[in-house]
Order: sequence, then C-alpha cells, then structure tokens
Amino acid sequence: MTRKSPLCRHLNSRNPELNLDRFRLFILVYFSLTGILLVTMWALLSNSIIPIDAISLSSSGTSVRALYLASFFHKEPVHLLVNILMFSLLGIWLIIQTRIFRKLNIRSYLYPVIACLLFITILPISISSALLILPMLHLENIAGFSGIICAVFGMICVMISCAVWKKFESIRVLTGTLLYSTAVYLLLPFAEIQNASAAIPNAAHRIGFLYGVIITWLIGAALTTPAKKRVYLYLILLVAIFLLPILLLGITLLT
Repeated sequence: MTRKSPLCRHLNSRNPELNLDRFRLFILVYFSLTGILLVTMWALLSNSIIPIDAISLSSSGTSVRALYLASFFHKEPVHLLVNILMFSLLGIWLIIQTRIFRKLNIRSYLYPVIACLLFITILPISISSALLILPMLHLENIAGFSGIICAVFGMICVMISCAVWKKFESIRVLTGTLLYSTAVYLLLPFAEIQNASAAIPNAAHRIGFLYGVIITWLIGAALTTPAKKRVYLYLILLVAIFLLPILLLGITLLT
C-alpha cells in the first residue's frame, strides 16, 4: 500500500479536486487578470496616480510597497507589450501542455496553481530584494515583469519533468529538471534584449527563473512525499528562499 504525504492526506480530507478543466479555467483567469493588472499598474504609474517615487530607493529605506511595485513598473509601452506577449504565450503553452500530458493525477494540477499564486503575491518582493543585494543596483533601475515571467518558465520546466517521470522525489525527475533548467538558464542570455542597463533586467531574468524552478519543485515535493518530516523540511525551505533575500536586504540597509 502506497503511503501518502501528510499534506496530501490533509488536502484529500477536504476534497480539493482540481481536474483538467478547472486547471485550464484557472490558467485562463490567472493570465487574463494578470495581463489586466499589468496594464492597470502601468496606467496608474505613468499618470502619477501612484507616485513614481513610491518605487524609488530612498535614504530612509525601502518600503514593502516599493519592492512589490518594481515588478509592475514599465518605463516604456514597448517593454510592457513585450512582457504581456511573452506572458500570454506561456499561458497558451500551459494549455497545450495539458493536452500533451492528459493522463495526470489531479494533484499534478495543484502544485502549479499554488506556484502561480506565490509568483504574483510574494515573489516580486523577493526578486527586488535579491537584485538590491547585488552591487551597483538601485531600485529605480529595476523595472518590469520579466522576472516573474521567467519564474513561470521555470515552473513549466518542472511540470514537464513531473509529467514525463511522474514521481517528484525520484532521481529521474531531479535529473530531468536539472538538465532542462540548466539548458534554459544557459540560453537565457540569447533571448534577452540588450540595452544600456542590461545587467539589471538580465539578472532579474536569471533570479526569477531559478526561483520558479525551486519553488515549483518544493511545492510538488511537499504535496507528494510520503515522509512527514520531509513535508516540513520542504515547507521550511520554501519559506526560507522567499525570506532570505528580504532579510539580507534588511541587514544591508541597516549597516
């Protein structure tokens, strides 16, 4: 008899079914609302309804609002349109992917949903904090949704590995995820738009992608592992990777 993860038993007791149709509906709603949010935030910031200095690094420190808004601020309409296009293409690919890998357990559609929600709520703060730890970077130079888009890309790499090799904690899934992720990570520089401040957005791309891979794998592993202690370990690691750059930034600003 196969043991189930304590987290899975907890979820099963509450019947959190997420079948294929519901997952596709979630993807449609999530990507549509996020696109609307990006356009709305650009309009609010461009027309100073939300002051531009709200996302600037001041001498008094960096607010949580500033760290969060940096991912939604686009200096040019072209930058915004390119990000919306890339984000939409990833959403379309996720729908196509569900048709390629049809015979998945309903639990296989739960971990990307949790990951996507974390990407839009907490991850922008972590990415901005991680970028500010790097030397010569300032928050006013960090702009755009590219880091979150790359996180979704990283999530897709993990989803493909899971769909092909099924078990999250198996060596095959870990190896497959590592190979996919390494290949994409090395190819990222060829897909990046070069400009005078390329070091800033390019760093965001890489950080976002790595976050996407690690977050998605930890969520999937926590949902599927049969060992209670490993569930807690994965959840602790998940919280730690979100908080670590924020804590390091706080220490940097205080020193």
